[in-house]
Amino acid sequence: MKNICLRRPSSLKKLLKLAFKLFTTTMNSIKVLRCGHSWRNAVARNFGVCSVLMNKAASDPIQKLFLDKLKEYNKRSGGQSGKFVDITPEKQKEYDEVLLNLKKQYGADKGEDFTKFPVFNFPEPKLDPINMDDRKAA
Repeated sequence: MKNICLRRPSSLKKLLKLAFKLFTTTMNSIKVLRCGHSWRNAVARNFGVCSVLMNKAASDPIQKLFLDKLKEYNKRSGGQSGKFVDITPEKQKEYDEVLLNLKKQYGADKGEDFTKFPVFNFPEPKLDPINMDDRKAA
């Protein structure tokens, strides 16, 4: 550090500028260190997720069992969407009864289509005239 006489205003200005530079560089380095810390955490998280996804074979026996069951279900469903797989006639009958009860409860058995957005009709109300002359005419 240079010799600075504090009694002169110009020297005080120089000292303040130097202190401000020191403060800003310190704050900037702290920001960089904090940013580096969060960047390191993000990379570690992404690496952890990607490493699991990059494994072709399931290393965990429970994960392997889950994937096998998903493949088996996909084969049994045969691409049917919205239908049950391997349902017994008793369960199908019970399902139909519950569905019918729900339709009756909410009024869907009357032929209304509940998949469409309802149409609201608000008729214009008939207002009484303000003037007495208009009242006599009506």
